[in-house]
Order: sequence, then structure tokens, then C-alpha cells
Amino acid sequence: MLGMAVIALALLLPDSASARRSDAHAYRFEQVWSTAIRLLRVDYGFPVRDRDQDIGYLLFDYTDRGRSHPGSLELVPFEAQNGQTQIRVTLSIPAMPAYVERMVLDKLKRKLRDDHGEPLRPPRRVEEPVSDEEEDEGSDDDEEEDGSDED
Repeated sequence: MLGMAVIALALLLPDSASARRSDAHAYRFEQVWSTAIRLLRVDYGFPVRDRDQDIGYLLFDYTDRGRSHPGSLELVPFEAQNGQTQIRVTLSIPAMPAYVERMVLDKLKRKLRDDHGEPLRPPRRVEEPVSDEEEDEGSDDDEEEDGSDED
């Protein structure tokens, strides 16, 4: 009986151990920043306690049923494997279940698409042709090696 009570309690408590969710977006930093501010402040009506666009963080209060829970949003530019600059958005609301963070990030993704259209396309990879000078340099090295073998 005690085991069932522990399991029921564990299911009711928020999952704060993994209370950070991230998404990457292929939009410009300024687009993601302004859209995130509008989403949290205007769409959700959450009070913004502190923000600094230069370093890409935002502190806000997630309000739910009259209760306020501190949350943070961080934007970090990075270069993806395809060479494209993207913005990693990390959201943390430790007092709430992880699905709340996922819900907010999913809404941000939809809002970015609605407000700014399709994300930026990755840059085309163009193979640079080898110049004649580089080929000549490579052949000079071969001749020097051949000449040293004869001595």
C-alpha cells in the first residue's frame, strides 16, 4: 500500500530534474529575440523581470492559476553541422513539469514561422576549385623528393 502511495506522489510532482528544454532555430538572432519577448510578454502575459539582448537572456514569471513561478530563456547563436548559423533557445521553468517548457517552445516555433515565414536555408556548399598555383606547388614537392632519391 505504501509503495502505491509513493508512485502516485511521484507522478503528481513536477519533473524538475530535467527542467530545461532546448530547440534550435534557423532565424536571425534579432527575429528570435523579438518573437520570444512578444510570446512571453504579450501572448502569455507573463511579467518580464529582467532581460539583456546583448547576452541573450530573459527572466520572467510563469503564472499559472494565480501562482507565479520563475523562468528563464536563453538565446545562444551557434554554427550547425551544415555550416548555418542558428539560435539555440533554452527554456527553464524548474517548478513546472517538463511538458510546460515543451509547450512554450513549440508555440515559439509556430510563432516564428507565422511572423517571419520559413526558416533560413542552409548555405550551399561550393567546392572551391584547386588553383593552378596549388597544383604547381604540389608538383614542385614531388620533383624535390624525386631529386633527393637520386643522390
